Amino acid sequence: FFYAQQTPVKLSLYDQIAWPNKAETSNAVLGLIDSNTPTVYGIDWNFISARAEVMHGYQAAFVYNRANEMMGLQKAIYTLADEASGVQLSLLAVSDIMYGVQIGFLNISKDNLQGVQIGAANFAQNASGVQVGLYNQAESFSGLQFGIVNRIINIESGLQIGLVNLIENNGHFPGMILVN
Repeated sequence: FFYAQQTPVKLSLYDQIAWPNKAETSNAVLGLIDSNTPTVYGIDWNFISARAEVMHGYQAAFVYNRANEMMGLQKAIYTLADEASGVQLSLLAVSDIMYGVQIGFLNISKDNLQGVQIGAANFAQNASGVQVGLYNQAESFSGLQFGIVNRIINIESGLQIGLVNLIENNGHFPGMILVN
């Protein structure tokens, strides 16, 4: 039987220039430029960027964080997750599927959002929850949009509060000022 190498701590300079460099699972990753660890259960902290296939815990870097599966908190200038459960805190937060909170200047949920987006601009494909920002947009939406400009393509149920509120399909009014 083959068992993946596990380590409580991984120290990384860049990608696989690390000690130990073949660690598959780690509880704490500390890096200078970049780390690339398949699975992290705990802390993944790097000065420039951090990457993990599975990250459960806290992933932080100054510039960039990437996880295929993220459960916990991601914090950087740019955070990216395929499937996220928890919080993305960054200038640019991007996820395919988001269960939780995105807080940033620009927040994007490419597929499903169940939770909250707070930022200058928020974009979601299929959203159920709350969007708070200067500009909010959702393809399919159920919940609350609060902002200066709110736009929904197909509304299932919900409320828009803002200066300009637009609902292209399924709304009682296609456009309203203040509340729609």
